[in-house]
Amino acid sequence: MRKKWKNFRRVTHMGGVWIWNGSTLNQLHRVAEHQSRFTSPSASVAASHLRESAAQAANRTGAGVFGDSRERVERYAVANQRAIIYWPEYEVQAGELKRNKEELVYYGNLREHAGKCPSLPDPHKPGSLPGHIWLLNEGVCRLSVMTKTGLQMRLGKAGVRWLDNIGNGAGRPDSGESVYRFFRVAVFHLEVLELERVHLPARSLRDMAGLSPSASAMAGSGSLGSIAGAAAAPAGLGPEDPLYRRVARTAVRALYALGLDLGEVVVALNDDGRTAVSSVIVPPPDARGGLWLAAAERFAAACAAAEEAAAAQGPLLIGADPEFVLLREDGRIVSAARYLDPHGRIGCDAVPVGRRLHYPVAELRPAPETTPAALAASLQHLLHQAAARISGKGLRWLAGGMPVPGLALGGHIHLSGVPLTSLLLRALDSCVAFPLALVESAGSRARRPRYGWLGDYRLQPHGGFEYRTPPSWLISPAAAKAVFAFALLAALEYRTLGCATDSLPAAREELVHAYYSGDRKMLAEGMEPFFERIAQTASYPSLAEWMEPLLRAIRRGEEWDESRDIRVKWRIPLR
Repeated sequence: MRKKWKNFRRVTHMGGVWIWNGSTLNQLHRVAEHQSRFTSPSASVAASHLRESAAQAANRTGAGVFGDSRERVERYAVANQRAIIYWPEYEVQAGELKRNKEELVYYGNLREHAGKCPSLPDPHKPGSLPGHIWLLNEGVCRLSVMTKTGLQMRLGKAGVRWLDNIGNGAGRPDSGESVYRFFRVAVFHLEVLELERVHLPARSLRDMAGLSPSASAMAGSGSLGSIAGAAAAPAGLGPEDPLYRRVARTAVRALYALGLDLGEVVVALNDDGRTAVSSVIVPPPDARGGLWLAAAERFAAACAAAEEAAAAQGPLLIGADPEFVLLREDGRIVSAARYLDPHGRIGCDAVPVGRRLHYPVAELRPAPETTPAALAASLQHLLHQAAARISGKGLRWLAGGMPVPGLALGGHIHLSGVPLTSLLLRALDSCVAFPLALVESAGSRARRPRYGWLGDYRLQPHGGFEYRTPPSWLISPAAAKAVFAFALLAALEYRTLGCATDSLPAAREELVHAYYSGDRKMLAEGMEPFFERIAQTASYPSLAEWMEPLLRAIRRGEEWDESRDIRVKWRIPLR
């Protein structure tokens, strides 16, 4: 039951977990409601959390470099800061708990009163953070002023269902409604920390929907926010269970869509295997017995180790598995499995239809390369081999996002030699998905959000990962090489492009909306300053020859033709 508050006042605790070279320092600041600056930890405290004593390192550099000893320590500490996790905690303190005519409504990771809510400090305001800092969880700032309707729309654009109300018989087989199982999923930076079953009381979710208050504002650090009083139990799903993976993927996807890097998501799973989100919480750092701070410590160590391993590994490797479809003259699809084996460099991809798997789509799987030109040459070689196997007369080979209504095609990118981070995913969204959205045909937009949702990825057995958002760019060699070049630039420059002072386009709500809605005008206007920033990076000169043809096409307002046989541009003989 909702409480009525009297004589309430808002207190905002702004949390920041500073990360230095593989170790973390938790620092929580109590700040004024409109304060807009993150205060860096003191030099003496910072020094104790560095791998090498800051004082020792500063002295080792020589007194003449930085000046006095305290200044040397402070400058060394700032130079070695790597990231900060924007980790606010909200609570409402009240003088008396009495019924009042004014009702306190639960929205966001805060409590909203009379339609107004406290504003968070803006981390992108000049001077709030050092320019080289990677800011995690930056979406909290936007969510602090987001209504429930805005939340539903934001998730819906990304293809995540919001479960607002399933009736008073929630979860009861005799209610005549879908039976849902609920799971609380704790996620920290793409990693599922916990997944457990949550037994909800059989009542409407209408009063439980919305981003929940922080756990400390509820009944202790172990509560589930808006699902206070719900009982937790083992999930009943193993990590190898497809339903476990579906629930976990929904939680990660929801947080990514909201611009969050950590949180607790309550995911509803019905009998048909469909998922929906019913609650999102950003817990305080010290919740759940140190689970979150321990995750931050592991994250810091993993990032440092991954960067060291990537540096020792050598150059980045890029691969791909683009799809294309075979179409008869009467417009009907010819199954690629008629000519190609599902496995191997030239194969076909499965599409589930009911309980059966069909293989209508052809897929190329070249070996990874180090340059866009080399990877494109490998693709062309595979296309020649495919032409020798596909003997059908009068077929068209089509690529793009959705050259045949209802059949979405993908152009997945594989990267290894770079650590997978949410920042890299947003850089890939900004450098690959957004530019392609500016040249794709109108039919391709129907692919989203079921496919092509931002931040879609899959880990690979070889140690790298697959970026799954792009459509099939197999339209032409120029398009393919541009995509490879943009992906490589994102992998090489994501720290530079995603620094705290300049938000990536994929982190801007209006551009995300433009991407999902197909508003090319808004997206093009928002991307132009980013294209100028890209041109200033150190990696641009070596990749420009492949990137600039796509940039010119975008600026001319060109659109690719999905109805044209891809063999023409790839110089594959037509039969």
